[in-house]
Amino acid sequence: MNINIYLFAFALFAMATSCRKEEETVFPDYDKNWLVVEDNPNDPAIHANYLFYKETGIPVYFNDTIGSQQRKDVFGHEYTYYEVLSMNYSLGGVLVGAPPVVQSFTFCHEADVPAALAFLREEIMPMLPASVHVPSILLVDTLNSLAFGKYAFKGFNTVVIGAVPRILQMDASTRAAYKGAILRALLTNAVLDDKYDNILEKFYNTSRKYVTSRDAYNLYIYQMASLVTGLPPGTTATPQAIGFLGTDPRSNYYTPMSTWMDVCMYLEAALGQSEEQFKQLYGNQINIMTKYGYIRQILDDLKVPVQ
Repeated sequence: MNINIYLFAFALFAMATSCRKEEETVFPDYDKNWLVVEDNPNDPAIHANYLFYKETGIPVYFNDTIGSQQRKDVFGHEYTYYEVLSMNYSLGGVLVGAPPVVQSFTFCHEADVPAALAFLREEIMPMLPASVHVPSILLVDTLNSLAFGKYAFKGFNTVVIGAVPRILQMDASTRAAYKGAILRALLTNAVLDDKYDNILEKFYNTSRKYVTSRDAYNLYIYQMASLVTGLPPGTTATPQAIGFLGTDPRSNYYTPMSTWMDVCMYLEAALGQSEEQFKQLYGNQINIMTKYGYIRQILDDLKVPVQ
């Protein structure tokens, strides 16, 4: 009896599924390359972005939703798919501490785009090696991020650039810092490439050699007095004394929480000011100048024209 009930139920299920619409298995153009800019001569901002894209190969957007497409799910139901730029931080390695994240942003206006493109052409593109791939750039008004401030953030398939409406009003020092932040976001992956592992190990060990009982990274600063050894007599154990530019941007109580954060901090400082300006700030800090030299070696090899 139980077997008969089972067979009857199976027959009903088979009849129901046989009447269901056959699943869709062909998905035309669903793997299209979205990171391109198509021209619209009637829209000045889009046309300007198109010309920049043709010149540089870098698509620039002022909205994180960069396209849409009518699609069908596996059962043939139609829906609208929206392609959105990903701002998830994409740098490899083990994340220590709170992960870098874009906390908030606001879109800029189309009228702000020409000045931003002019800045990129004049200040950024001449510094960017042809070997460095930039998937896209997103121009925004306000930008708040954990770890990387308000000027530039490296996402998975885009670099977000903030403060776009204020570019024309920036004084020289602000403009230089802005430039350094953008170049840091664009160049981080290239600098952290495996080919520079030997130089980077020397960079990391410049600080690590002073803390033998644990790692010098992610070190609680109030433990430095008891854990740091090997500094010249009379030298106070500070992050700067063992070669860090400062504490981690995510917490004033710790040294940089990871090696890549240390590199990012040096990159932004080295690219946002001249060598003479850097020496004026840190020339009396032997370990900082040593690590700066290693970063300059990598930038020189990449052919980044640092002053």
